[in-house]
Amino acid sequence: MIPTPRPREHGLATSVDGTRIAWYRYGGGERAILFVPTWNIVDARVVGHQVAALQAHATVVTYDPRGAGASERPERGYDYPLHAADALAVLAATGIERASLVTASRGLNAAVLMVAGEPDRFGRLAAIAPYMRLEPEPAPPDPERLEALRTDWRGFMVPFMHNVFTEPDSADVIAEMIAIGLEATPEAVVVQEVETDWGRPARLLGSVTCPTLVVHGDSDAAVPVSLVRGIVAAMPNARLELIPGAGHRPDIRSPEIVNPLLLEFLRLD
Repeated sequence: MIPTPRPREHGLATSVDGTRIAWYRYGGGERAILFVPTWNIVDARVVGHQVAALQAHATVVTYDPRGAGASERPERGYDYPLHAADALAVLAATGIERASLVTASRGLNAAVLMVAGEPDRFGRLAAIAPYMRLEPEPAPPDPERLEALRTDWRGFMVPFMHNVFTEPDSADVIAEMIAIGLEATPEAVVVQEVETDWGRPARLLGSVTCPTLVVHGDSDAAVPVSLVRGIVAAMPNARLELIPGAGHRPDIRSPEIVNPLLLEFLRLD
């Protein structure tokens, strides 16, 4: 089971478009770690393993993405610039001037916008199984797929989570993640698919000069290693750590492997 550390403080930040974002603060100290959420299908609960490991060493802040958890669920406004604005609003609400970032999968897109926009504010960036679209003109979303998301959320969520956790003996974590995902708003995911400009974050990868750690499972069925190598190659100060046999979210499935990497990279060990 994913642990559920008790935050020492929580609240609501107001983003640039007025959307309220639920945030949670753990631990303490001058060093700060902000977890930038991945896709809007899950909330901050999924990084419980990392919070439990890092909170003794630093101030750790997580938040629910718009469209999930305790954050508001607007009808529009799910592109990556607004996701980056949400993160900055959380930092403002928690009084954090400088932080390192940890993210996963699609969350790298918002993190790149943040680091490229304010490079002196973010010391380090760790990305688990990052997903971006590097092709010059990404294909538009498939209308039939969007309609399927609207009408059969469970029909999407169940096979999706099985594809994320392909490691043996993953039934319990799959069931837990399906339950979390089913609480999200399908329409938010549909709107994001329509609104997203994949090109802008990809074009800014070369501007991310802070030390960057990319952790990826070499058996990831959702994001190929070749794509991740392309992301790492485009970033001036990035290195790749491959985990043998791991699937798409080793931070959730194998925290005993990922957490020591984060502690060392973030200089918290």
